[in-house]
Amino acid sequence: MENDYRKIAGAFLVGGLIGAALAILYAPKAGRETRRDISKAARRLKKETVNLVEDAVESINEFAGEVREKVSDLIERGKDLSDDAKREIIRNLEHGQKVIEKQKKRIIEALGVER
Repeated sequence: MENDYRKIAGAFLVGGLIGAALAILYAPKAGRETRRDISKAARRLKKETVNLVEDAVESINEFAGEVREKVSDLIERGKDLSDDAKREIIRNLEHGQKVIEKQKKRIIEALGVER
């Protein structure tokens, strides 16, 4: 799932860069106007990419929350589960949450976005 979001964000960025390069080549405008247009397009592309990544991170967090909630329900209903099994489930959830946060930070750093 994580790789899918990276691929989407990467494709989006590459497409934007290719579009910007083509705009430079075929622009009938003066250099200053072209640079201004490219700067606007780059800012818009960055904003759209950040929004895409934030939506992806939000979806992942929602999914993790749903899983956590379901596991909590199972733990409550599964009184027959041993204490060791309960601790293992909680450890796995905490580990998953750390991985999600780590990936979120990597994406934000890769995009150069300040939060």
